[in-house]
Amino acid sequence: MKAAGLRTMPLARIYLVAGLTATGLYFLLPWDSLAQAILYDVIGLSAAAAVVAGTRINRPSLPEAWYLFAAGLFAFAAGDVLFNLYAWAWHRDPPIPSVADVFYLAGYPFLTVGLVLLVLRVRPGDRRVGMIDATLLTAAFALCQWIFVMHPLIAGSSDWVENAVALSYPAMDVLLLAALVFLALTPAWRTVSYRYLTASIVLLVVVDEIYGISPASFPGTSWLDVGWLLSYLLWGVAALHPSMRDLSRRQDARGPRLTNVRLLVLAVAVATVPVILVIERFVDREIDALALAIGSAVLSALVLLRLSGMIRSLDRHRRSERSARAEAEFAQKELARKNDQLVEADRLKDEFVALISHDLRTPLTSIMGYLELVLDDHNLSEEQRGYLSIVDRNADRLLHLVNDLLFVARLEAGQLDLHPAELDLAAIVRQSVAEAKPRAAARGVELACEAFDVPAMKADKGRMFQLLDNLVSNAIKFTPEGGDVRVSLARVNGFVRLEVADNGIGIDADEQQRLFERFFRASTASDQQIPGTGLGLYIARAIVEAHDGSISVESVPGEGTSFRIDLPVEHVGSTA
Repeated sequence: MKAAGLRTMPLARIYLVAGLTATGLYFLLPWDSLAQAILYDVIGLSAAAAVVAGTRINRPSLPEAWYLFAAGLFAFAAGDVLFNLYAWAWHRDPPIPSVADVFYLAGYPFLTVGLVLLVLRVRPGDRRVGMIDATLLTAAFALCQWIFVMHPLIAGSSDWVENAVALSYPAMDVLLLAALVFLALTPAWRTVSYRYLTASIVLLVVVDEIYGISPASFPGTSWLDVGWLLSYLLWGVAALHPSMRDLSRRQDARGPRLTNVRLLVLAVAVATVPVILVIERFVDREIDALALAIGSAVLSALVLLRLSGMIRSLDRHRRSERSARAEAEFAQKELARKNDQLVEADRLKDEFVALISHDLRTPLTSIMGYLELVLDDHNLSEEQRGYLSIVDRNADRLLHLVNDLLFVARLEAGQLDLHPAELDLAAIVRQSVAEAKPRAAARGVELACEAFDVPAMKADKGRMFQLLDNLVSNAIKFTPEGGDVRVSLARVNGFVRLEVADNGIGIDADEQQRLFERFFRASTASDQQIPGTGLGLYIARAIVEAHDGSISVESVPGEGTSFRIDLPVEHVGSTA
């Protein structure tokens, strides 16, 4: 069970646990012993090996950066080995400079270039702004380095070689920190591997600074080793963690912004020189006026450059906003003009339909009148009477279509006229069903009526007939042969409810909400090529709503459809 758990544990966690155990063991070994020195070297070399292994396993999109990290860590580890050889193999203190110094100093450029490669993956706009902010913080750190570390190291020494080596270490820390700050200021890179990498570099720089301030205070093995060992360890963990591959990908950031971190960078840069002056005055040190003057000038120039960039960016945003607002206003005006044109076109269309329908109605009425006279002639042959009956039926259909178009045109113009009167709705239902039975029988559909007596109502009799004719005709038309249509009327919960139900082809659920739109036809009707104009239900809803009622539909494709109309009791006159 333990072996299975170990196999499933992430490599980064295994290496972290093993490294922390080895670091603890380092401080349990005899102080300044050979075993301690060997364990130190093993931890350093394992970090380089872990970075190589993590790069091979996780396959980041920019492996070159991680291989450079491995080379830098290997150079540090080689320097540690050589440094220990002076004490345990050659029994003397290392000279200045020594071979170990060569390896130590060679490691920093590898690490810095690796960080720079990661930084170059940032978008150009973000890179420019990040470079200014990173340069600000780096310049402030470099000024502090010179005042508190570098200048005291070379003060009073005339050996230029020793001075060059002494200055190289803090200078390398400045370069390394500059690359890290730049990486930290780029947006959207906050992965687990990033945090390990940042912690490792910060530990390295901090311990280097402490050692650089007073190297004589830390001869041989010291408690500062915990910082260097943890720096090795965390670098290896960062490489072994799967999120390391995200560090080298171009991030889809939201662009450079003046965040709280960037404001803090500006504040630190502005406060650096005053704080140094206060510290030097407090510790009673001689003020390095030349260095402070140069540093103050550089920091001021960088702050001005950053502020000018912010102002230019703000101006660009303002111009872009004004341009976008102008385009939006133009688009809004254009949209309003197009809407007015559409409204006018719709009005002209309704007027045209009303005019054409009215002009068609007059000759159609004349045609149907003369057809009725001709059909009354007993001298017609059966063949002639059949032809004329076909003409009469189609003229009647055309007249119904014209009447529907006229109704819709008047409805759109707000000219729906109602002539309410007290009527027996049950009698109207029975009469309408009786008139529709021949059509139902011709299609092989059974038409049934169950109309209970309801209170007399005030309604437009013609519109009620039109409503029933539309609903019953639709039910017959969309019900296949052998089906049935049921019409019912009853009083339910204070409403007079009229229901027309069939077991026909049905309607899809996503189309039921559009059934009552003008000219809309369900896909089931279109697929089966059932003729129609899509006006019947639109007219039905208009008639129902004009009587303060409501109409609803329930339908299942292939099982049938039910239209339900509820008329309020306010329209009830006297009890029948």
